[in-house]
Amino acid sequence: MVSTAAAAPTTMSDSVPVQAGTVQLAAVATAPATAAPVGAAPVGAAAIAATGQAVPASPAVAKVASEAPFAPVLAEGQTVLPRGIIAVRNDSVVTLSFDEPMTRTRIPEKFEQLLRTTLPKVYGPAIDTVLSKLPSGNLSNQGNLVSELPTRGIRVPVKDAWTLAVYPETRPGQDGPLVVRYRVMVVSKN
Repeated sequence: MVSTAAAAPTTMSDSVPVQAGTVQLAAVATAPATAAPVGAAPVGAAAIAATGQAVPASPAVAKVASEAPFAPVLAEGQTVLPRGIIAVRNDSVVTLSFDEPMTRTRIPEKFEQLLRTTLPKVYGPAIDTVLSKLPSGNLSNQGNLVSELPTRGIRVPVKDAWTLAVYPETRPGQDGPLVVRYRVMVVSKN
């Protein structure tokens, strides 16, 4: 199923925020299409959604990915992590799904603990070293977990010009939204 969002922000039935210009691929939100320069060919999931087949990344994307201080250690595609967490890697973006009673949450501290547990499985020991230098609460106090951080993201500084961007994703719950997924990528601060 491929659909394109309307001009105004909306929410899909599984409560993944959909912004204008965002491609929805099998109910997993991808990066906004505006991330590429105007006139550039779509890359990654956007290219698959637009063309129905994989399109190689442009040299500029490959250069940025090669300059990043580290990359995901998971193989491309789906990986099952402990506690039933599903990690899906698509190039440099990894989405972790954890819609299970003991892992989904709306509690910031619980989400931070989940991040500190799962990010080393995605990026290896390099990110574990980075996270160990951050005081407890540093990740969870960057904004409201269910209303602000899904659009603004959590920032984890990793090197001088690089940061780890984490975007929690929600779905409706009995008592309000629940975080059931997050997307993570290493991005340039520039």
